[in-house]
Amino acid sequence: MPSWFTKVFKGGAGAAKPREAKPSLDEIMGGIDTSEDPEPVAPVQVEKKRRIINAPVVEFVGESAEPAADVRIKARIDSNSGSCVMLIDRPVLEGHSAWFSNAKSAAESPLAQALFAIDGVVSVLLHGYTITVTRHPAMHGDWTELAREIGNTVRAHMIEEKPVVTDAFLEGLPSQDAIEQKLQRVIEIEINPSIAAHSGAIALDRVEGNTVYIQMMGGCQGCAASDVTLRQGIYEAFRSAVPQIGAILDNTDHSAGKNPFYTQMPAGMR
Repeated sequence: MPSWFTKVFKGGAGAAKPREAKPSLDEIMGGIDTSEDPEPVAPVQVEKKRRIINAPVVEFVGESAEPAADVRIKARIDSNSGSCVMLIDRPVLEGHSAWFSNAKSAAESPLAQALFAIDGVVSVLLHGYTITVTRHPAMHGDWTELAREIGNTVRAHMIEEKPVVTDAFLEGLPSQDAIEQKLQRVIEIEINPSIAAHSGAIALDRVEGNTVYIQMMGGCQGCAASDVTLRQGIYEAFRSAVPQIGAILDNTDHSAGKNPFYTQMPAGMR
């Protein structure tokens, strides 16, 4: 059995700990007035079951600027993964996505380099209209100051119309067919034989550019530990096989799961 699966599922079943309370608007924004709705923007196609949209949305205004150059940003705080998702009112990276696990890997992204210069940032994901920033695990509690600095950095970069990634980054991406073939092999040889012990399976839904969509089935569909499987198992296996892939998104309708392996998160996994 692959080591990633053993690490993820080494905890025993038990009572689930209560989830942390979601941060309030005042806690995140430090008293910034968000009573005025932003100007409407073009609708964004968002999959209902993506893990990045499971927290309240608050508006992040940032430093003042001329109205013509204004960039609207909303923040979603995901306390489970220790990340902040910035939703921008304009495309960040169209047709592709980009994942950077550290500052060294961000050499071909001026925007990611600017974000890694912020103390506490440990990973950056650029995808569509979103920028997901993960902070260091040692940082706990209030996101106010870090979210403000991230938002101001993104806003300044967009106003100045600096490149998000270099041409060399885009030219170095594998083809969709190559990504599909490598990931399908990982699923068949490494992932599915492992999660079959938990009556689960995953399928590769599709690849768009270098963005990957998966479906969870059997005991994984609706399982309380599916998020752990995704973040600590599937992410690791996929990125090891194809380092150039960007976002990995779960399109599973977990509410329709008929026989989830865990109905509550085991205490040893929290």
